[in-house]
Amino acid sequence: ALIQMYSHPDDDLLQLSSHTVTSCSHLEDICIISIKQILSVVVMIPHKPILPSGVMDEEGRFFMLEKPGLDLSSIGIANIPPDDEDNVPDIE
Repeated sequence: ALIQMYSHPDDDLLQLSSHTVTSCSHLEDICIISIKQILSVVVMIPHKPILPSGVMDEEGRFFMLEKPGLDLSSIGIANIPPDDEDNVPDIE
């Protein structure tokens, strides 16, 4: 597997957010690893945090989100119960 490397989370943002904002910088390094070494899948979402001083961090940071498929798996899919075979809304 080919992976991109990111820095450790910014300690100040991590502390200020009560350990909810995992903000990292993108590193230019890429690595090839065995698939057996993968423990989890994350997505790195670009963001520009506003620092406590009120200044926006323009550095190009990334927010880590774990298990993105679990939250996004049902977007755009109609919620039809499996026993509803006619796919027509029931009138009550």
